[in-house]
Amino acid sequence: MSREYCFNLSVPVADLDNVEELLAQARRNHPGMRVSRKPDRHGCARYYLSFPFSENRPDLVFQTWFQDCLRTEWELFGPNPGRWGLI
Repeated sequence: MSREYCFNLSVPVADLDNVEELLAQARRNHPGMRVSRKPDRHGCARYYLSFPFSENRPDLVFQTWFQDCLRTEWELFGPNPGRWGLI
């Protein structure tokens, strides 16, 4: 298991196309980023975004970039330290 920094992202199901496009762009910007989809809950699509542990903290670069894209009904929690495989 490797160390990581992770985020939880929740968006309304109606915004799936927009968020998928942004996440594709984030993957291009941060090739080591992993995205997994959690089960939908209360009309929201939920994602687990993880970044490999690194001293240059690509997760903070992502967070700064993504803050400009966030809509008021979207929620981004993190970054949280963790280990891949222990969610």
